[in-house]
Amino acid sequence: MQCLFFSDLHGSVDRYGKFFDTVATERPDAVFLGGDLRPMHGAAWQSDDSSRADFLEDFLVAQLDELRRGLGSEYPSMFVILGNDDARTEEEGVLDADARGTWTYVHERHAELNGFGVYGYACVPPTPFMLKDWERYDVSRFVDPGGVSPEEGKRSVPHDEHEVRYGTILRD
Repeated sequence: MQCLFFSDLHGSVDRYGKFFDTVATERPDAVFLGGDLRPMHGAAWQSDDSSRADFLEDFLVAQLDELRRGLGSEYPSMFVILGNDDARTEEEGVLDADARGTWTYVHERHAELNGFGVYGYACVPPTPFMLKDWERYDVSRFVDPGGVSPEEGKRSVPHDEHEVRYGTILRD
């Protein structure tokens, strides 16, 4: 079984072009997208068509759906999580693409691949960045020097303050 893993494409049209070409050429059984899918640090995505303003739906999902039509039965099983640079507000669009069969969203979920279990988890320990949608303490409330605690950052969706302060990756 051939599997490919990609992450940190950060909305780069050039990087995604190489990603799509690699999938089309290699024809793997499975592709894992490990997060940081959108343009970096909230940068706007520029499209030649002003009516296509949403990166996730109008670019990434549209291109993958086109690839799926082109590859037919050779379209790989595609598993995705969001990354610490992707706002959690994007999760609804990711779930919509999951429902349409573009990919399988695996954050805190289980999926199957040829008899193997696939599990996803998007959270990371505290980073120096301010977006904290996917950040949790690791095993304790320790923050590395230069890091910003989950309580001090920004979140794109409502959250449980107790869970932000005391939740850990270990407990998850």
